[in-house]
Amino acid sequence: MRFAEAAESSSVATVFGAELSLGLSGPQNGEPDPEGEHLVVLARGLEGYHRLSHAMTEANLRGGEKGRPVYDLDELAELGEGQHLAVLTGCRKGAVRRALEREGADAAGRALDGLVALFGRDAVHVELIDHGDPLDTDRNDALAALASARGLPVLATGNVHYASPDRRHLAAAVAAVRARRSLDELDGWLPATGGAHLRSGREMRERFARYPGAIEHGLELAAQLAFPLKRAKPALPKQEVPAGHTPMSYLRELVWAAVPTRYPELAEADRRRIEAELEVIEKKDFPGYFLIVHDIVAFARSRGILCQGRGSAANSAVCYLLNITAVDAIAYRLPFERFLSSLRDEEPDIDVDFDSDRREEVIQWVYERYGRRNAAQVANVIQYRPKNAVRDMAKALGYSPGQQDAWSKQVDAHAWNLEADAVADSDIPRPVLELAGELLKAPRHLGIHSGGMVLTDRPVGEVVPIEHARMENRTVIQWDKDDAAWMGLVKFDLLGLGMLAALQHCFDLIRESTGEHWELATIPKEEPAVYDMLCRADSIGVFQVESRAQMGLLPRLQPRSFYDLVVQIALVRPGPIQGGAVHPFVRRKLGKEPIVYAHPKLVPVLERTLGVPVFQEQLMQMAMAVGECSGEDADLLRRAMGSKRGLERIDRLREKLYEGMASNGLTGTAADQIYAQIQAFANFGFAESHSLSFALLVYASSWIKLHYPAAFLAGLLRAQPMGFYSPASLAADARRHGVRVLRPDILRSGADAGLEPLEEGAVPAPTGRETCRDRRQPHPGDFDPAAPDLTREHRRDGGSAVRLGLAAVRGIGMPLAKRIVAARETEGRSAAWRISCVVWASRPLSSRRSPPREPSSPSGSPRARRCGERARRPRTARSTWPARSWRCSRPCSPTRPPSRPSRPTSGPPASRPTTTPCATCVRASPGAGC
Repeated sequence: MRFAEAAESSSVATVFGAELSLGLSGPQNGEPDPEGEHLVVLARGLEGYHRLSHAMTEANLRGGEKGRPVYDLDELAELGEGQHLAVLTGCRKGAVRRALEREGADAAGRALDGLVALFGRDAVHVELIDHGDPLDTDRNDALAALASARGLPVLATGNVHYASPDRRHLAAAVAAVRARRSLDELDGWLPATGGAHLRSGREMRERFARYPGAIEHGLELAAQLAFPLKRAKPALPKQEVPAGHTPMSYLRELVWAAVPTRYPELAEADRRRIEAELEVIEKKDFPGYFLIVHDIVAFARSRGILCQGRGSAANSAVCYLLNITAVDAIAYRLPFERFLSSLRDEEPDIDVDFDSDRREEVIQWVYERYGRRNAAQVANVIQYRPKNAVRDMAKALGYSPGQQDAWSKQVDAHAWNLEADAVADSDIPRPVLELAGELLKAPRHLGIHSGGMVLTDRPVGEVVPIEHARMENRTVIQWDKDDAAWMGLVKFDLLGLGMLAALQHCFDLIRESTGEHWELATIPKEEPAVYDMLCRADSIGVFQVESRAQMGLLPRLQPRSFYDLVVQIALVRPGPIQGGAVHPFVRRKLGKEPIVYAHPKLVPVLERTLGVPVFQEQLMQMAMAVGECSGEDADLLRRAMGSKRGLERIDRLREKLYEGMASNGLTGTAADQIYAQIQAFANFGFAESHSLSFALLVYASSWIKLHYPAAFLAGLLRAQPMGFYSPASLAADARRHGVRVLRPDILRSGADAGLEPLEEGAVPAPTGRETCRDRRQPHPGDFDPAAPDLTREHRRDGGSAVRLGLAAVRGIGMPLAKRIVAARETEGRSAAWRISCVVWASRPLSSRRSPPREPSSPSGSPRARRCGERARRPRTARSTWPARSWRCSRPCSPTRPPSRPSRPTSGPPASRPTTTPCATCVRASPGAGC
């Protein structure tokens, strides 16, 4: 893909193919010489590419696991009918060369005849390779003779594994990493010569002079096969619409049907904006895209899965009307062009956050709805960074695992290169650093994108091969998001967000404990008490503003409106921090510094952020306003911000930006400052629409923390792991807010944390101020630090305590916790106690704590009498000795057994005391004492 992208702007013709590995018994990672035969297959034009990609997809899926394709040669030959594929005999692992090495020319001839029988005489080409091995000429002579006898063409190739001779050592080191061996251990499998590199046309002619036509035939074949990859771009799947509708007419109907609900008093200018958005969508032929996202979101909401669109889609009023996003793009005057423009040749990109606990339901529904062949997730190409490059190269050079880790820890974790600053004061050997430096930014392995999926009208596997991911029931394409975007594949981001899961748990707990029903859309907006709480930096557990940096900024910024939260979120990011935006914005907001602009053209761009660039969009607009950049240049900046190669991409526009700023009278320090601000955003900054979407969750989580702190804690605990703080820190913060937190109880706790009445049998009822429910709240006004803290007066779940869940107990976990709760509900309390006793007794000696207690029975009851029976089996097994002596909770055992004696420092082991356990303890753990 990167080759096709680079060749697009040059005259280089692109040929696409694959070296297929046949007969694999399993994944080959860790094998010094991977098994299987190789077959080189080249695609003849666009149709050949689709067929070859389809064959690779089917083989990958047929293998059932990542790294083990299972090819069917008959199926491949059938796909190649009609001159759609060209087959080369391949390298030393090809069937023909392998037969030549092992059994001689006759066997090689039979293998060659087998290929001809499968793929046809016109599709098979005999490959000649010369890497400087003494036997290469003899092999090529034999192959040329076999080809001549059968009337087959020969062609010369380089069988290239690296670009230039000086990369030979790096290629060998990478091979050692793949084989999980050192170079010394792999030496016997490495080629004797270093000739597998690119050569000039003149050198190739000299090497293959004795084989007339080998060079010329290769050039002719390449010309026949070449085509630009972008021609393989697929379309979106056709969306089913009601009879009498086209996708566009149905989209219009959905949008205008939502207007009375979302905009009961729609102004004429706003109506024109909605119509303008629909016209752009129709012009770019994207109605199907919006219908697909609407379909996915509608499914999630029908299952009660909390979701919300974010990112640049929040700039669209159409997305707001389709209930995809929760941000009112018209109210906040967000530019639709940031999301989709008729002037830009790009696909829309809508990110949707789902409850992280239930996102998998949505992903599997998409697979089921559109089919495994037409839907797949996007890959994530993991590149070498300095730390893992040093570790892998040290491994290849034979250093011990401990030394590899020690050296990797000496590398700056935030470095993108291995310059002197990144390895200052380290003792990493020079050979390791040199090899690691050459390896930087090279692909290391293929991962899976956090939530990106591609959907197409034709099978995705005919555009790019699909393979199994490591995750169960996931399939992934072999391109990352940048490759997919360049190719024109439309990506749907189905992301998981822990806070949405926590909020859903909170809403459920609030309904159960107080009877009040809330949703994100119904929470009262702009409540002064919420902003007062945030101004006091009381934000532990609150989405996005709970970090130390955010908590330090909150009392200084003093947010008093929703848009203040939008800015608060965006300020504490690498871009604004490194661009020097934080302190000037705070001073200007508090009136301690005048608002000034570097140029009059920047006033409409920076006015809403007091003359300080805070968002990605503002940097793009600045480049266009004073840097004379085009829309395409601004889009390049957008793609650069936060990407792996961001600084490189921005540097391409350096000259143009400075020339544009000079034409607007900005030179010297002023121009340098603007360029430095743009560069700073290469290290990541928030888009305004992204920040708006997250600010909704900041406000919602703050509102719940203020009014329902018990439900807020339980919801956060249920959604763990997430956020900055441990469960213990969250519980401590809740206690400071007057919440009673009860420890796990085998007779009362659920698997997860939950709420229970402070008084047994109390009817759920809300507490606190009734005005907290009002939809219309008074204007927040300025924050008064000296005012009394009335947080507790706003609490509405004051009648509930938080009971910690059994799953939080070390050594139990969720599966066992659910089993204990199920046994308690179906068989009674004693069943839950018996299960927990068995679990305790079966745990390793070092991890045992005091065993669980069964509910006590009245003295003299049958259960107490049974417990009084003494077992006659003596305890002898050392492994059953409890880590601590403990007191049996039953009436029959009022005394404590002798404590375990300490072992003397010398001499024979001390004898261990013997006690006779009660019958119940024997049943719980045979051999354990009371």
